[in-house]
Amino acid sequence: MSTLNNSKPAREPLTVDLFIARSKAFGPILLNHIKIHAITWALLIALYGVIHANYRLAINQTPSLPYKLFLISLDEKVETGGLIAFRWHNGAPYPDGYTFTKRLLAGPGDIVTRNGRDFTVGGRTLIGKEVGLSLRKLFPNDELHEGKNTVQLGKYFVAGDHEYSLDSRYNLLGLVDKKDVIGRAYPIF
Repeated sequence: MSTLNNSKPAREPLTVDLFIARSKAFGPILLNHIKIHAITWALLIALYGVIHANYRLAINQTPSLPYKLFLISLDEKVETGGLIAFRWHNGAPYPDGYTFTKRLLAGPGDIVTRNGRDFTVGGRTLIGKEVGLSLRKLFPNDELHEGKNTVQLGKYFVAGDHEYSLDSRYNLLGLVDKKDVIGRAYPIF
């Protein structure tokens, strides 16, 4: 009677000498691959360069907007009501340079009316909260005084669709500077 041995052969441990030997064997294979597919790799690298020069992807990590993934078209002008992407420069709770995406509600020359904590923009009233989802106390945007305000040149009033969105209603973000705008955001899903 014979017995079958189904166990796998023992593998030798990876040593520095074995790693070098395997690397030497892999080198010619990699070189051959690059020679065969050089045009494909060059086209992919060029395509990446063109896309990266004009577009970025952004992931929404909060419920401020109903979308999770955005394609940002760099330096594209955003119309009122469109989605605008900009860099955060206001300290905690987000790191400097963090990408935000919000809805552009008012640009230079547009009217924003403040009534206590609440703001009315283009017929839409945004109710200001005292405490955010992070349980951090929120203060109304002090760039805008009580009553009617005209948004100054180089500034934007932005807001999310969610009632607890961290947006221009609050001092923590305030009005967005034109120099911080990245471009127009298009929701993917």
